[in-house]
Amino acid sequence: MLLNIIIASLAISLLSFSGLSIFTKNKYSHRIMDAAIALAAGVLLSNVFLHMLPEIMEMQLSSGYEPRLISLWILGAIVFLFLTEQYLHWHHCHRHKCEEEGHTHTNPAGVNILIGDGLHNFVDGIVIAASFAVSASTGWLATLAIALHEIPQEVGDFSLLLHSGFTKAKALFWNFISGLVAILGAVLTYYYSQAAENEIILVSLAAGSFLYIALSDIMPHLQEQKRINQFNQVLWFTLGLILMLIINTFFNFEV
Repeated sequence: MLLNIIIASLAISLLSFSGLSIFTKNKYSHRIMDAAIALAAGVLLSNVFLHMLPEIMEMQLSSGYEPRLISLWILGAIVFLFLTEQYLHWHHCHRHKCEEEGHTHTNPAGVNILIGDGLHNFVDGIVIAASFAVSASTGWLATLAIALHEIPQEVGDFSLLLHSGFTKAKALFWNFISGLVAILGAVLTYYYSQAAENEIILVSLAAGSFLYIALSDIMPHLQEQKRINQFNQVLWFTLGLILMLIINTFFNFEV
């Protein structure tokens, strides 16, 4: 069973490479990236409201976890990412003159994306291991469902890392490292019994992280972006919402 768990979680980690092929042609990469960012906003928000929050509610009902504490974990993730972003801005502006020309800066939003995605991947690993504990078929169905959730999100994450100042190589590397956290979550769950209380905390932190990234980092960028017109922004944003709605409605194997 452990071998199946590792193979399944590694497969989910390898989805971090799914965004690479889309950005190989520089002629179209900026337009594709802007469209993917709008798509990512829809994916992140719908993933929170259609997948994570309902999952939190189900876990709360079964575990009896205090609802106010769940809200505090979500709020805590938002506050933590806000303080992290402010610190990175402050730290960077004291080491380099912010108005100095000729510098290529890495947007702190990229770090927040990796943090939120790492938490989410960790929870994915927990779900994979818990599903295989039921049966092999349940485990592979759960892996398929997670993959359907992850592919559009990984494409969006890759584009957001590029937008944040990462090179393609660094975005690919760090997105893959974030994906490997799924293996860590799966292996720890296999060797140690995972309390529902701990899982609900992780999902709450991931939900808060994605809310902050979508509402604080991505959507303000979309409002300022001129390379893609407003109609296309709305179209790709709506497509992200619809895509995740379809996935959660028809391919949600209780994960």
